[in-house]
Amino acid sequence: MAYISLLALFLTVTNLVPLSAVGFVPIILYSWRFFGRRYPAFITPLTALTAFIVVSTLLYDPKSFTEFEFYRRDGNFFISYAPIFAGCLYVHRLDLNKVLRTFFIFAVGINIPPYAYYVVETGILSIFTNPDNSFGSYFIARNAAGGFFAMLFCLGVGCYLQKRSKLLLALIAANALMLFSTYSRGSLLGAAAVLPYLYFGRKRWLLAVLMGGLIAGSLAMAVFHTDGTINYMGYPFNIHNQDAKVANLNIRYEWLWPRALAYFEQSPIVGLGFGSFDDHIGTVTSYFHLFGAPSDIVVEHSDSHAHNSYLNALAETGVIGLFLTVSFFWKLVEWSKDGAAASALVGGGQNFSAFRFVEISSVCLLVMAATEHRLVSPSNVLILSLVISLLLASQSANAITAEFNRRKSLVRSRV
Repeated sequence: MAYISLLALFLTVTNLVPLSAVGFVPIILYSWRFFGRRYPAFITPLTALTAFIVVSTLLYDPKSFTEFEFYRRDGNFFISYAPIFAGCLYVHRLDLNKVLRTFFIFAVGINIPPYAYYVVETGILSIFTNPDNSFGSYFIARNAAGGFFAMLFCLGVGCYLQKRSKLLLALIAANALMLFSTYSRGSLLGAAAVLPYLYFGRKRWLLAVLMGGLIAGSLAMAVFHTDGTINYMGYPFNIHNQDAKVANLNIRYEWLWPRALAYFEQSPIVGLGFGSFDDHIGTVTSYFHLFGAPSDIVVEHSDSHAHNSYLNALAETGVIGLFLTVSFFWKLVEWSKDGAAASALVGGGQNFSAFRFVEISSVCLLVMAATEHRLVSPSNVLILSLVISLLLASQSANAITAEFNRRKSLVRSRV
């Protein structure tokens, strides 16, 4: 089963052929192994969020579960996070430091030929005169490519922190150039945020301020751009601008974010229903201004979303959905920090790069999520969830963590 996860990991370099989704296969084959085991703390909010989304979908549009387009678009949460659960069902003895270093070299290397062709054809700086000339590599959308290269940048940093080498530095630099050429500003911002996070010591208060600031800032922008004369529950909206990037920003600020806020206000506790943001909702019956029951619905599975994961979560799943999402990442970062410490202090560095990657890529993903629908996008999330899967299934990682926790308990008992 570990080789299925490895295959999926190496296939995350493209979404032209979406075979990287095969990481969920162990769930089908060994689902009975879920019972009778202990799991890290982040599994609890992830399980609760998954159950909540399933119930929300069943209440809103149960037919979605039978439609392929749902999993490809509105429901790609299931594709992105299923590998984490799969990691609870198998075991392996792989050296994840070597695995991830090999994958990083492979992922950057396989992108060098198309990037060299891109530079020869268009030039590195052509994106400033024509944003449509950005680098997409093996991805359909530029934001998908940008998100992947940002996560790959985090992986390169994690590998370099575990074992410094000139080759890794050169590949990190090449990866950074590829990321720059995607002209995905949210992805660049996410990758850039990793550096001060590392510089200031990866403190929990820093993560709390970051997460709280991203959510508060998203809400503030939505409130500021809300026009009381516009019916945001209506669907069609167009902005005409010669600059595609400026038009992209305008449609977010002036329409998508206020629309998400309007959805949230209709049903702030549980949202209007998972996958509802791109649908036409004719009527909403309000109960005490806390819950909203949509009706007269025209369902459409499309790529339309709020271009902000926090606002999209509030619109579709309300405060409960956002709280569970934030709780998952909060506990995930803590688990990966402890895992990296255990690896360094007890395990002789085993799996260090994997734990460090999970930590810093989660921070990168949280920052990117304020500019796009990143927290559920497979091109962004799958590389993270597959590494988590491999860590959960690693016998050495589990043994080292158990020993580390045992020693911490002994120290506390003596104090």
